[in-house]
Amino acid sequence: MTETPRPIAPGVWRVGGGSWNARIEAISAEADGNVYLLVDEETHVLVDCGTCAGLAMIRANLSFLGVDAGKIGDLLLTHSHWDHTGAAARWQADGSALRTHLNSVGRAFLDRGDHRLVGYQIIAPPHIFDAFRVDHGVDDEETFQLGDLAVTAHHLPGHTPDSTLYTVRTDGITLGFCGDIVFRPRPDAGPVLGQLCSLWLSNLDDYVESFSRMLDIPIDLLLPGHGEAVHGQDHVRSAIEQALELADELARNRRARENVGV
Repeated sequence: MTETPRPIAPGVWRVGGGSWNARIEAISAEADGNVYLLVDEETHVLVDCGTCAGLAMIRANLSFLGVDAGKIGDLLLTHSHWDHTGAAARWQADGSALRTHLNSVGRAFLDRGDHRLVGYQIIAPPHIFDAFRVDHGVDDEETFQLGDLAVTAHHLPGHTPDSTLYTVRTDGITLGFCGDIVFRPRPDAGPVLGQLCSLWLSNLDDYVESFSRMLDIPIDLLLPGHGEAVHGQDHVRSAIEQALELADELARNRRARENVGV
């Protein structure tokens, strides 16, 4: 672990995450997606939870912040991918009061034992996945309470069929936890999309539509599943516009789509 958690905004910390190919400091296992802690007087929320390999480091980071991991009240999952949900069953086993939230599409896949959206099949075996329960299957445009925080879910498929942006208004700003929908553009190479794969049913047409819809959602601080946060509505909008342009370019390339299958 190369650094300790630092606040991103009042009540928001990055407590886990790999380096994303050396683009950001790793603070848990390299395979982990970003894990965020959202603190409210009524509850402590974990947004995504990384892999089992990063579990001990994430718990140590919480302890560094004075947070008892057993007191986490809610686990908010942006999508089903293993690098965001791999440790979910362990968190549930250690916290009987923990309530887990995932898009209703992802919940339906898990409920019928279909693990394609988890996507662990593309990594080297052995494939060890502990199925986790979903207490709340979240619907598009649903607003629900986590303590005193009102969370609104925006179902934005493309990377995966269950990809979801959660917006939360707190301390005068709107946070957007977006998983792998969109990222901060790379200074040396421009925008990057969430990994596209036919295994987890990526769809470029859905991605284009989702980005177009996302442009209408005001976000002051975008908190992606990998890499650095994006601060300010203008910068957030620019990141979405660049990703939309890339997705649209790929979607119109018929030969590429025939070969990739998305």
